[in-house]
Amino acid sequence: MNEDLIRQLKCCTTLPTPPSTAVRIIELANSPNASLMQIADAVAFDPALAAKMLKVANSPLYNARRSAGNVRQAISLMGTHAAITIALSFSLVGGLKSAQHNAKTNVFWKRSILSALACRVLAQHFRLPADDLLLAGLLQDIGIIALQTALSERYDELAANAVDHDTLLQIERELLGSGHDEVGYWLLKRWHLPDQLAVSCLTSHIQPASEPVPDANSCVAVSGYLADVFLKPDDPVATLKATNAGARWLGLDAQALTDIIEAMRHGLKEIEDLFDIPLIDAAHAEALVAEAKELIFVANLRQMREIEERSQRDALTGAYNRTYFDDALIREFELATRHGWPLSVAVIDVDHFKQINDTYGHAVGDATLQSLTRVIQSQIRNGDVFARYGGEEFTLLFPGTPGEAAAKVLSRIRETIAAFHHTVDAETAFKVTISIGLACHLNTSTSFQRAQNLINAADQALYIAKSSGRNKLEEATIHF
Repeated sequence: MNEDLIRQLKCCTTLPTPPSTAVRIIELANSPNASLMQIADAVAFDPALAAKMLKVANSPLYNARRSAGNVRQAISLMGTHAAITIALSFSLVGGLKSAQHNAKTNVFWKRSILSALACRVLAQHFRLPADDLLLAGLLQDIGIIALQTALSERYDELAANAVDHDTLLQIERELLGSGHDEVGYWLLKRWHLPDQLAVSCLTSHIQPASEPVPDANSCVAVSGYLADVFLKPDDPVATLKATNAGARWLGLDAQALTDIIEAMRHGLKEIEDLFDIPLIDAAHAEALVAEAKELIFVANLRQMREIEERSQRDALTGAYNRTYFDDALIREFELATRHGWPLSVAVIDVDHFKQINDTYGHAVGDATLQSLTRVIQSQIRNGDVFARYGGEEFTLLFPGTPGEAAAKVLSRIRETIAAFHHTVDAETAFKVTISIGLACHLNTSTSFQRAQNLINAADQALYIAKSSGRNKLEEATIHF
């Protein structure tokens, strides 16, 4: 964390501190020998907190099996760890809210409480400790309150340029040397809160692993995006970001995500009552959730199409890959055979490609394949299938096209590529040529028994083109 920023925070006399009840509960949280009696005693000294603990023990949010008539019974129903966590949640939020009461902190606490609600719903979905996650969700952005207090107008000006939460964190890091994630970690360690709460300030702002991991830290990270769905009902980008975050961090599909948002809607009234803060009108929330669901499913369909498209493409050239071509060849062969339609297939190989790699390097070789791909794709129809078959070898499928028409297209492609200059630098350029083998199914009197025979014939024609001097187009004369 930036040293100058630490000094400014330490010098701030109004830096937020836990209320006295919270201090006592923090001591109990750090004591391995804390008892239910000690917790009940600490809670009882704060009548507002005691009322909340009794209410939460009897609420659907906590789902107690039997009702509690007093604080001692409520604490007993919750158990030591849960009671400490819930009591700490209420005492910290209540004390800090009243100490920092203004319009900006009101928005902050709305987002924090919605994040806490999201954390609890996610915990139930993934069978994780719900009370721990609720508190982690509440405190993950506590560093913002510290920065607002210590830097005042300077921080307000900085935050005014942030269009969303992620941008705010980026601006903080650029202009202050540290973000509110690091400040939150520093502050919670200063308050002597349990380590896992301080760590959640950091881990919930780190980019996810390559594979989704549905653990507590990932739930906290996603919770903020879910909170923004409710706070920004007119911003579809907030819903799309929540969709993306849910998939990347937790592997949530569209149905699971909409179920979680629906569960949050049902929990709104309860969480509002417990934390004494209005979040969103019930009727408005219902309409918001309906719109969010529709947007999530539309986005999911688009993502599925994009994923499917990427799985069919060669990563280097963007042409279709061999798997896609093989499947397309079988489908088109069966269709052509059934209806008597012509089908032409070409196999294309770059002449002396190894020399290009050896002379100019593999990066230039890769760029050459990419250039060839663009040239070929510009010469064919939308219905034709162009694929990278392997290395410097490509294939072209011409559905419904007789050999003569396919040969004309291929000749034009060969001539265009032979005339194309590939630039290495300002002083160096070179040309390449291609050799092509062509085979045609149901072309006049010729036919093949299987799709694989058709591609084999085109491959043999390619061999003839290369062995007879390259930069040629040869049509298969052998049929299987």
